[in-house]
Amino acid sequence: MDVEKKDLESKETDAELHSTHAGAATRDEIAETLKVDAWGFDIVKAIVSAEDDPTEPVFTFRFWFLGTILGIFAGSLGQLYTFKPQTVAVSSLMLSVFGYVGGLFLSKVLPTGVLNPSKFNKKELALTVICASTAGKGVASTLIIGAKDLFFNQKYAYVDAIILVMVTQFIGYGAVGLFRPVLVYPRRAFYPTALSGVSLYETLFAQNLNDKAFKLFWMATAGLFFWTFMPQYLAPTLIGVSVFCLANQNSPRFTQLFGGVNNNEGLGILSISFDWNNIGEDGLVYPWVTQVNQMIGMIGCVIIIPLLYDNNVWNAKSFPFMAQGLYLATGKKYNQSKILTNNALDEDKYAAYGQPYYASSWAFNTMMQNMSVTAGIVHVILWHGSDIMAGARSVINKNKNTEGGPVGSNELTDVDETYLLTSVHPEVPHWWYGLLMVISLALGFYSCLRDDSLPWWAFILTIVMAFFFIIVSGLLAAFTGFSPPFKTFIQLIGGFILPGKPIANMYFTTFGANTITEAVAMCTDLKVGQYMKIAPRAVFWAQMYGGFIGALVHWVLNHIVLEQKRDILLDPNGDNNWSGQNIIGFNTKAITFGTLAPKILAAGGTYEWLSYAFIVGAVLPIPFWLGHKYFPKIGFNYVNTAILSWYFCIFTVGVNSGWTSRIILGFTFQLYMRRYQSAWFNKYTYILAAGLNAGTQLAVFLMSFAFQGAGGVTVDPPFWALNPNPESGVFSDYCTRSK
Repeated sequence: MDVEKKDLESKETDAELHSTHAGAATRDEIAETLKVDAWGFDIVKAIVSAEDDPTEPVFTFRFWFLGTILGIFAGSLGQLYTFKPQTVAVSSLMLSVFGYVGGLFLSKVLPTGVLNPSKFNKKELALTVICASTAGKGVASTLIIGAKDLFFNQKYAYVDAIILVMVTQFIGYGAVGLFRPVLVYPRRAFYPTALSGVSLYETLFAQNLNDKAFKLFWMATAGLFFWTFMPQYLAPTLIGVSVFCLANQNSPRFTQLFGGVNNNEGLGILSISFDWNNIGEDGLVYPWVTQVNQMIGMIGCVIIIPLLYDNNVWNAKSFPFMAQGLYLATGKKYNQSKILTNNALDEDKYAAYGQPYYASSWAFNTMMQNMSVTAGIVHVILWHGSDIMAGARSVINKNKNTEGGPVGSNELTDVDETYLLTSVHPEVPHWWYGLLMVISLALGFYSCLRDDSLPWWAFILTIVMAFFFIIVSGLLAAFTGFSPPFKTFIQLIGGFILPGKPIANMYFTTFGANTITEAVAMCTDLKVGQYMKIAPRAVFWAQMYGGFIGALVHWVLNHIVLEQKRDILLDPNGDNNWSGQNIIGFNTKAITFGTLAPKILAAGGTYEWLSYAFIVGAVLPIPFWLGHKYFPKIGFNYVNTAILSWYFCIFTVGVNSGWTSRIILGFTFQLYMRRYQSAWFNKYTYILAAGLNAGTQLAVFLMSFAFQGAGGVTVDPPFWALNPNPESGVFSDYCTRSK
């Protein structure tokens, strides 16, 4: 015990030295003079405080109470968004608002003592939000539950469903424990999407209610809360205003090009959105380099998708312009039950019924996602391979500290100052994560055995693949805010090794892809904990508790919506409030990849280029890497082919009317404000994003339960100029519904 105390005192002394040195200039002083480059990394200096009080309590009654309540809330909202036309992640910023108000209230009304040991502090709030936001994640694992219900008429037992959701979260958590020295500790792994939350925590506890940032946050929250009722309920035309469709309300071609307020309506070219739910914070917080890559990809997308259709590539004109379903060659919907016997491919039935086909936009979406995956892998190897190896050596280096702290001096082993400050507290031992992984893997085997679909060796294979991709996806998220989607790649691999088995493919994909997603999300939360100097073990338990709450809530909400909105979820267009696009897309790929991959995706198949895309993607980064090596001043290092590839298909699904507004925000904030109004940009951009997100998601949650059906009651708004009657033959943006 004395040894532990001396060690803690020693760490506190080290941390105080670092804190004193870094605290020479305040955040406001740094913000006044800091010039943030196009990569966005330096903004950390203006947002993250170097001051710390390691004695502040975090595991209080207030944390457990608020973490539970907000965890249920976040889990509900996260699941609801799975069934929305525009899929949006639960905003940790909105949770921060509720947590802050609730924490201050409890600190005033609870008696001083065990229930109320001190003033509510920013670490306590951050930990509460980490717990709640963890509960809001994991919804991807419910896609298999929805697909089996809607398309196979199979329902999960309650316990089995909860175990499945928890397993897919906790396997990823266990993996992250091994990769912390590479993905969390380094200074360069700054996770730009996490900075809005950190900025909010620092602002809320600045002890100055007259602070401009504090006022801006609450004004943005209140303003967007009330405004969101307009586009999301009373005036859906504001989701995307298209002057082209207003000028010509009878042209199907205009709908394809300029429509975008409904799922699969059109590309939404030059539509202006007044709905923050549709616009999002990306234009404010994504680094300029990331946004430029995104914009180039978007331009390519709006050029290529119409060309594919007009030139009848993949027999495009026989199918809808945009759709995620399967079709016969005649254009009629493909009835997957006609080729399956006992949920496996029946060759005789398949020969009689015929192969399925994609809409050209969905085939292109799959091809570019595949390209993005291998481009991301090669990009990380070329640009960060040596650093990854150095980080790996730090994990196994016998001279490192027993908790796994990194050593070395390159950009992935050069730890940031907040890690040194956090080191006052004991690190989470590797065996904790190891035990979590063993338990999760055992429960994963249980899920496979219960359904008798996925062989044990395939389960192990998909987990091994996921562990490798966690590093790739995590590094890209840490450096750029973007991580490539690995779901399609894993789904395709599953199709080739388990042909003819769509449900097995769903499991293979869920265990593999969701493990990656959850691991990267956990890395982001661990970085937030590091920025806020929270004890690592407290963050660990907060995430475990949040994951458990989320698993319970996800299943309940998933069950309710599947029961009450079944017909709408099966409609490819859905409506303004509900859409089954995520489940439909998941099922579509399970059938084509899991059942028919060797037939239609292999060489000579109809969609062989969807597989060749992996090879093309692997080659794409090489010319730019070589170009930078020999001509370093040209700027080849700014090109990220993983982002480019993914955004080449960005308009092929979902609501597409928000991108023009997002681009305008990007130019305004990340180009102009960052360069020419740097003090304002550094102080207020991220807190503004926090307020806009918080107000919007609060309004969406209330509307969903109050009168959009999630609570069992639907109250339709009146039809008027900004909410046209669908029977008039137009969408909400006045683009024609006729084909």
